[in-house]
Amino acid sequence: GLGRARVLSIAGRDQAADRWDDGEFGPRSEMAESASKQCATCGFVVSVAGPLSRPFGVCSNQFAPADGRLVSLAYGCGAHSEVLEPAADDL
Repeated sequence: GLGRARVLSIAGRDQAADRWDDGEFGPRSEMAESASKQCATCGFVVSVAGPLSRPFGVCSNQFAPADGRLVSLAYGCGAHSEVLEPAADDL
């Protein structure tokens, strides 16, 4: 399939998803557990295609620790698109 002699098996895909979910940009990371919002609702997440499109996306926020990285949509950080900058009076 896909014009290639070899392709990733379903088991291999599932193992990769488990690794990514358990990694630095997964929902159980220290950063994600302290975040108030998740990537699933962030305007900076770029969708990926295929069978891993539901649990993962790519962060495109240059100020986020996950910029340019695949993230679990259940991950979160302080750079969510809905986070407001503090007012000058609050600084």
